[in-house]
Amino acid sequence: MYARSIQSAAIFRNIIKTSYNTPSFTYIARTMTSNSPPKFPLPKITPLPRSLYPTTFNFAPSDFHRQDESPDTEWYSQPRFVQHIDDGAIAMLKHYYSSFITPNSSVLDICSSWVSHLPSSLTPSTMIGVGMNEAELQRNEHLTKYFVKDLNLDPRLEGVESDSMDVVICNVSVDYLTQPIKVFEEMHRVLKEGGEAHMAFSNRCFPTKVVGKWMRMDDEERRKWVGGYFWASGGWEDVEEVVLKEGGGSGFLGLRGYEDPVFVVRGRKMRRV
Repeated sequence: MYARSIQSAAIFRNIIKTSYNTPSFTYIARTMTSNSPPKFPLPKITPLPRSLYPTTFNFAPSDFHRQDESPDTEWYSQPRFVQHIDDGAIAMLKHYYSSFITPNSSVLDICSSWVSHLPSSLTPSTMIGVGMNEAELQRNEHLTKYFVKDLNLDPRLEGVESDSMDVVICNVSVDYLTQPIKVFEEMHRVLKEGGEAHMAFSNRCFPTKVVGKWMRMDDEERRKWVGGYFWASGGWEDVEEVVLKEGGGSGFLGLRGYEDPVFVVRGRKMRRV
């Protein structure tokens, strides 16, 4: 009887030991999927038709005033080799851009920096950057050419030929433009017929340098606001907002932390009939 009890106890200890040493189903699933390519949610696309906006656009000068009106050339004089959105948002943008930019594309990146958020494996045949800091532009591995320029002082895109670009992109910077309508007119000029412009942004910013109106709007209002830039500048069609990522708290009860949202407002240069 005593020997049987000892044997039973040993079996019980082995069961306990085995249960602690055996990986859980959660651990096994995590291990099996850890090397899998990331899966991206389908974007939520909503048209922003001209009918959503007033017949005449009357932007108030105060809409584009900023808390800090010091020269942008001073603000951007020092290079910032940092990311302005989190890794998840960057991955989402890379995935988005790779869905329509090809090695044969000609791309203009306005308000460019040391990164354009294209996959490293994707190298367009022509990619021109227009930005504020030369050290940052020199470090951008995707650019085949660049111009150092303050678009808030002079929104003209000299050096970029009319009807020459397939795509224009702008990463997390449309909210800093103080003359956006003129910049959008220039984007329209340099795009080929049917070419597309994609304005990507999140809710992160330097609050003293974005235009004042931006800080008084929520994310939905901002998307509609940027859509208004397309319609006010004229010559666009198929203006849409694209929610790539909602952002906010992640995981159960948001315990995994905050994730940046990613939005795009895009338009196509009107095709001639």
